[in-house]
Amino acid sequence: MERVLAKVHWAVRNDDVEGLKRLLDEEEEGPALIDGADYDKRTPLHVAASNNSYTAAQLLLSAGAARDPLDRWNNTPLANAQELGDKPMVKLLKQYGARAVAPGHSRKASDPMLSPPKSCDWIITDPREIDLQRSTLIGKGSFGEIRQTTWRGTTVAVKTIRPSLSKDREVVKDFIKEVELLVKLRHPNIVQFLAAAITREPLMLVTEYLPGGDLHALIQKGPLPADLAVTFALDIARGMAYLHGGPNVVIHRDLKPRNLIIDENNELKVGDFGLSTLIKVTNLHDVYKLTGETGSYRYMAPEVFLRENYNTKVDVFSFGMILYEMFEGEKPFDGEDAYEAAYCVARENRRPVFGSKTYYPDGMKELITKCWSEFAVKRPSFDAIIPKIEEIMEKTSHRDRHCFRYLLQRIPRPCE
Repeated sequence: MERVLAKVHWAVRNDDVEGLKRLLDEEEEGPALIDGADYDKRTPLHVAASNNSYTAAQLLLSAGAARDPLDRWNNTPLANAQELGDKPMVKLLKQYGARAVAPGHSRKASDPMLSPPKSCDWIITDPREIDLQRSTLIGKGSFGEIRQTTWRGTTVAVKTIRPSLSKDREVVKDFIKEVELLVKLRHPNIVQFLAAAITREPLMLVTEYLPGGDLHALIQKGPLPADLAVTFALDIARGMAYLHGGPNVVIHRDLKPRNLIIDENNELKVGDFGLSTLIKVTNLHDVYKLTGETGSYRYMAPEVFLRENYNTKVDVFSFGMILYEMFEGEKPFDGEDAYEAAYCVARENRRPVFGSKTYYPDGMKELITKCWSEFAVKRPSFDAIIPKIEEIMEKTSHRDRHCFRYLLQRIPRPCE
């Protein structure tokens, strides 16, 4: 239900009434979705009231949505609308009998009516809330570890910084930057941030736990079935289109299979924003003055390797490389080390060779070729990529469909 609820919240946020109607009518959980709450206890009506989604709010209220649910910050939808100064929304909610303070709940005059991230209620003031001694290691990197554990009754993933690096000002600065970025993100294809410990050691970042492992582990046993690869491609593109949507543009800068995580419904979410950059822009075609070799060489766009100015199209390039890897079952330039692979791309303008025996659905090779174009301006945006993948999906044969549970069994379990 969590996956469907995320779609409902996304439709409400965009005031997509037709999409919302479809979800409520077609899904078995339809009646429960109307008041379905997320990790922060925010219902669809909370989301509507916080995002000026007037028509979505009308639909929810007419469908019998609860008028005065409380989120984790003890705010009702009307309290959110009043804080935003959205007079039409306030009027609508009051017409349906909504209150700024829920029955049976008292609010002091000094209590804030704020939605995240202003309230900073995501801060874990006492790291002992998370028992790392009873956690399971699921990932390890040069800066720390990722562990599975339980926090406030929910299974979560916890990213920790190595104790030896916790005094490094630059490492801590990057960690805080990642947290501040994640607080702002909420999308069905983005790993959901929950909380963080940033005031006391150990520094920890808490996100939802996704049990399916990462895309890298799945590809290790060979190429994916074409229909599965296309489905995954659409998941990635939707998540990235959200990140690239203005005026607050997020450039991931390290898009690769290891950072694409599979959830309990076997769908992909984009994660690991350690190198991401949030930029406010007025023109989405702006070239940002960001340079330097940031990210993983094998999936790196040539302009990054060459330390030239770049924009969101660096993520599109990485996406093209990931598409190739899903279909071929091997990394781009698998015979070269990562740096040499990036050198081949940037200095020699070479690209991986499509396998003569690899099945690609009609239009997929063309899409990949456009995504990894030498010229960033020729690479399509993710908004343009999504309908193209949907078109390919409609044509993709299901004759080679595999049981996804079988595919998941191909992934070695962490630390076994």
